[in-house]
Amino acid sequence: MIDAIRQCRRGDEVRLADGTCRILFTAEEIGARIAELGRELARDYQGRVPVLIGMLRGGFVFQCDLARAAGIPLELDYLSVSRFDPRERGRTAVKVLHDLRSDVRGRHVIVLEGIRTNSTKMEYVRTFLELREPASLAFGALIRHGDARNHSVGLQYKGFDAGNEFVIGCGLDYLERYRNLPVIATFAPSAPPGKDSHA
Repeated sequence: MIDAIRQCRRGDEVRLADGTCRILFTAEEIGARIAELGRELARDYQGRVPVLIGMLRGGFVFQCDLARAAGIPLELDYLSVSRFDPRERGRTAVKVLHDLRSDVRGRHVIVLEGIRTNSTKMEYVRTFLELREPASLAFGALIRHGDARNHSVGLQYKGFDAGNEFVIGCGLDYLERYRNLPVIATFAPSAPPGKDSHA
């Protein structure tokens, strides 16, 4: 299946076991864009050793691909946060599920998400990390949802803009499936999902 999807063009529809996906960005387009971002990151952090923090679980593929594309010395770490109550939108209504293993004080930190939505979660992440006194703090996302274009936490590294459709691939999932797809695709399930599982 993955080899076939890798050959798809933008706009192609593919039937999956539990729904239909439509290709938004092809594997070739994603590879080219990540290569561009890698060159930008290498230029911005020349002579430094930044820490790339992947937001679990949706950001790990983007983090690893970008780390390879940058081709500079760097370190990887991971952070996972979740809401205590999904109905609460305050910056403090968040708990840490997986904390950093690195001491980022005085380090140059780049936080990487698979998808930036209009959630306030990243405001919490920014405050959480600023309290650890990094030398600098930047943010990146492979996909930015349309309703997140005016988010208070800016993106210094952005792959693509998309609408507000539910998307899968390149780390983004539907009920933990399809993170390993080499494309970004909208997804319409055969039956309504129990939750938005982009974690």
